[in-house]
Amino acid sequence: MPRIDLHKLIHELTKEREIPGTSLGHVKHSYRYHPTTQGWFFFLLTFMIMIAATTSGHNLLYLLVCVFLGVFIVMGNMAVMNLRSLRATRELPMEIYADTPIPVEIRVINPREVMDSFSIRLREIPNRDNSVEGEVFLPLVEKGKEASKEYWLKVSRRGWHELHGLEMQTRFPFGFWERSRTILSQTTLLAFPRIFHTWREAKATLMLDGEFSGRRIGKGDELLNFRNYEAGDPIRWIHWKNTAKTDRLTVALFHHPENRQAIVTLRTRYPKWEGSSFEEHVEEAISWAATATVRLLEKGVAVGYRDETSQIPPASGENHKRRILTHLALVEIGWRDETEHPHAMERRSESRDIIYIEATPTGVRIDSGIHEIDLAGGAHA
Repeated sequence: MPRIDLHKLIHELTKEREIPGTSLGHVKHSYRYHPTTQGWFFFLLTFMIMIAATTSGHNLLYLLVCVFLGVFIVMGNMAVMNLRSLRATRELPMEIYADTPIPVEIRVINPREVMDSFSIRLREIPNRDNSVEGEVFLPLVEKGKEASKEYWLKVSRRGWHELHGLEMQTRFPFGFWERSRTILSQTTLLAFPRIFHTWREAKATLMLDGEFSGRRIGKGDELLNFRNYEAGDPIRWIHWKNTAKTDRLTVALFHHPENRQAIVTLRTRYPKWEGSSFEEHVEEAISWAATATVRLLEKGVAVGYRDETSQIPPASGENHKRRILTHLALVEIGWRDETEHPHAMERRSESRDIIYIEATPTGVRIDSGIHEIDLAGGAHA
């Protein structure tokens, strides 16, 4: 009986193979498969039986070796067929925040008419700095149908990130082989700074002082003005105390929440302090600036932003929120010598609330409800 070169056989079965791109256009596919840990144990067992067969000369052992190798090869082919022709698409959300798991829907389509696909695992291909994570498992994708499921996509830091595509894996049927199919599709996404769930104060609320600016009428709690009662006004609008004082029916008008404006001010120029802990505090300060922006906009407050080099006027709405968050996602921190005169913003007094945020060697400093600001020297009440 001819001898079997086991090393050559393993090399032929496990070497990486690539195929041309499919009909998905810019998406390119590559395939590879290799034995798992259990598969190598199976190989070792087969090899030991092969040694016993060659030393003893029993035909039954030779037959058993052939059966084991045949089963092993058949399982490898089944793993190949399990991934064949499968297509995967995903829907990325419009807003992604650093260090925050975001649900992403992925759909796997099985166009085959004969065979279902089992035990499919998909994961994000790691990028250069391993800043993107995401994985999902689909137990079954029926033939001629599609299966969808959400997985959690997590980005470790703010800024631009490259998504190289998805890796589709299977260990069907018995886990001896792992078949991988790489779906290469270059995509870039922008991750906003991390948003903290609660404000850092004990009451978990962001409190502002200061006056309202603007004459827009709304349903707030702050009194704007009085006017005479008109037909059709709700009875609850009548201000009875002022009615008794003026001897005529008057109604109270209240400020719209957007009449209040706030400026989120972030310090971005610092002396050069050694150590990585200060850079972590800087990133935390940027996250607090993003948190203040989101929380105030949710309360209906018109929010603006400024630092030493940029200024965004107060406004509201989703587009304005994305504008500020995009700036915070891409803002670069500058370093200066302690002897160098810092770039100072003009000190001014204004009716708008100012939230001043800066990093310190020991943490993050936040002052809210103040009306004067000087980025060279901090906040002034």
